Amino acid sequence: MNAPQKSLAGETKAAVVIPIAKPKTATTAVKGRGRLAWLKKRWVSVSAAVCIGLPTLITAIYLGLIASDRYAVEVKFAVRGQETAAMDALGVFGLSSGGSMSGDSYILVDYVRSRGMFEEVSKTVDLRTVYTSGAIDYFSRLDGQQPIERLVEYWGKMTTVNFEPATGIIRVEVSAYDKQDAIKIANAVTGASESLINRLSTESRHDALKAATTELERAEQRQRMLRTAMRKFREKEQISDPVRRAGAQQELIERSRGELQRIETELQAARAFMKDDAPSIIVLKNQKAALQKQLDTLQKEVGGDTRPGDPAGNTAAKSVASMLSSFEELEAERVFAEKSYLTALASLERARFEADRKQRFLAIFDKADLPEEARYPLRIRGILMVAIGTALLWLLGVLVALGIREHT
Repeated sequence: MNAPQKSLAGETKAAVVIPIAKPKTATTAVKGRGRLAWLKKRWVSVSAAVCIGLPTLITAIYLGLIASDRYAVEVKFAVRGQETAAMDALGVFGLSSGGSMSGDSYILVDYVRSRGMFEEVSKTVDLRTVYTSGAIDYFSRLDGQQPIERLVEYWGKMTTVNFEPATGIIRVEVSAYDKQDAIKIANAVTGASESLINRLSTESRHDALKAATTELERAEQRQRMLRTAMRKFREKEQISDPVRRAGAQQELIERSRGELQRIETELQAARAFMKDDAPSIIVLKNQKAALQKQLDTLQKEVGGDTRPGDPAGNTAAKSVASMLSSFEELEAERVFAEKSYLTALASLERARFEADRKQRFLAIFDKADLPEEARYPLRIRGILMVAIGTALLWLLGVLVALGIREHT
């Protein structure tokens, strides 16, 4: 009886010692609801810290501690040309070798940021080595294994070009991560720009000379054709000077009319005391008939009537007026062709003279100088721009969130 009781007492004592696990679900839920309530109250501040403070902090760390200093060199120049006092035929048609300085300036502006400039500068300065140096931070460094198109885009970021049409001044700013590299690149850009302007000037002079030569050849050919036409006209009409012939015929007509009027007067006076069968009357009548026939013939020649034959042997003679009109047209064309030939000849001589001159040149009035301090990156401005930009985006997001919350 006593043994079992002890056993039960031991079992009871052992049961009391076993720990009982307490549930934690209620406590965790309370803490989660507390954090959610805190986030709901502080979500504006938290979102501002994440959207504004974090990007601004990252930007400040990068610009202040990581970003490499970049040195900039500025060069100023302008495209200038020789002043021309006179305007010839080529200048009227826009073919003068002087050309448009403004157009050359725009060409130069595009050329500075182009692949051609990148390759031209690379002949003097190894741009791949300059911009892929290990001393440059990772985000600013150029990857030399990229294709040429990406290299040209990087070159465009390192180069700034501004052109003022009012003054014709071109400002070129090149930058590098080393002072000596920056000034070498600036000098190389200046040399390549000067070579481009010289090449454009040479091509323009050659084009103007070629155009003047072509115009002279055309004028010579036209003048030769008109001379041939004049010669054939004279051979056909059997006359050397139609104007002189027309004047002689007109003078002969006037003289015949005067003579006919004189005979008519004598005939009327003779009839006053003579009969019509008198020898003097008959002679005067015959003279009158002959002069009248001659006058009719001359007037037909001048008026344009045809007749069976003429002194030149043609079967149908043209009128003097028609012949004179044709001659005047040919003569006018010949005179115009001769003047055009003289103008073209003068233009050719002018083009040859201008071809020996340097029509365009690059006037450099602000050369590259060695920089003393880095101009880029603009740390303060960069941090402020990131802060302002993210603040505006955050504000827009907050307004949208509040609007959605109010409607729901």
